[in-house]
Amino acid sequence: MDTNNHLELEQMRAQLGILKQKLEKQDIVNERLMRKSMKSKMSWINKYLVIVIFAIPFVAFAMLPMVHEMNISWWWYGFTLVMMTGSIIADWYINYMRDDVFLRGNLVETAERLSRMKRLRLRQTIIGLCLIVIWLAWLFFELYTNTSAADPDSVQHVMGIGYMYGSGIGAVLGLIIGLRLFFKMQRTNDEIINDIEELTNKQ
Repeated sequence: MDTNNHLELEQMRAQLGILKQKLEKQDIVNERLMRKSMKSKMSWINKYLVIVIFAIPFVAFAMLPMVHEMNISWWWYGFTLVMMTGSIIADWYINYMRDDVFLRGNLVETAERLSRMKRLRLRQTIIGLCLIVIWLAWLFFELYTNTSAADPDSVQHVMGIGYMYGSGIGAVLGLIIGLRLFFKMQRTNDEIINDIEELTNKQ
């Protein structure tokens, strides 16, 4: 009887050992899948950054006709270029994360970095909105001044009014799109942080 009991205990230990190995392997697989999921969730932000970088030269070139036709000061145009360049540098510094941060990095440190990213992004958005108000006010002042000085029947007068309406509509649309992107980025960070907390709590 003792021998039989001993054999049964050994078999149970072996089965428990096999089960433990399977669970550990399953945990490793789950962690890898979760890490890939986090990387995938963050990938759209990195793609957005690349698109914005390539868009800057086109935006800068598209503003030149207005500057020439409405006699907008080169100071305003220079301020625009500096503001856009600074925004891109800040975007890249705050939002860019390499794939290996999710695939092989320390998840607790990654969660802290994502939380910091949210705080910095909020500050950047507030500062950016203040700069855009100054930028728009400066643009409208110059457009209004040059349009008022032109003959009411002249092409420059009509174009000036058109540029003012277009700039106003563009500013509203840009604000809506920008805020939607901001909140989407914040939600993406929250989702990844929640994934990390769920994964680390299981370990």
